[in-house]
This record gives sequence, C-alpha cells and structure tokens, in this order.
Amino acid sequence: MKVPKVCPRCLGWVPNNETPGAYPGALSRADNKTEICSECGSHEALQDFLEGGCTPKESWPIAGR
Repeated sequence: MKVPKVCPRCLGWVPNNETPGAYPGALSRADNKTEICSECGSHEALQDFLEGGCTPKESWPIAGR
C-alpha cells in the first residue's frame, strides 16, 4: 500500500484528509513544483489573486520541503 503524502504547507494529507492518497494534490504557486493538498491549493490561488502572491515556502511548517 502506498503511503499518502503530507502537505508541507498545513501538515494535512494530500489531496485531503477525507481521501488521503486517492489522487494527486495541487501544485504550489510558491515554486510551481511542490505538491500540496487541495485546500492549500485553493488558498494559494485566492491569495495570489487577492494579494498578488502566496505564502512563501520559508513560512510553511515544513520549510523548504
């Protein structure tokens, strides 16, 4: 069995806590390569639209992962 990934931004499961590992998560806008959970992906999209950017990776709970 494949172990689901942990979202480095919120420490929840990817793609979400209800169905961990069921499908891929979102691609972070912070670096365009890190997989994050769906909820964080939506949050980053709103931040990017409303604030002109998203939370940098250095501010995530697991920095630089």
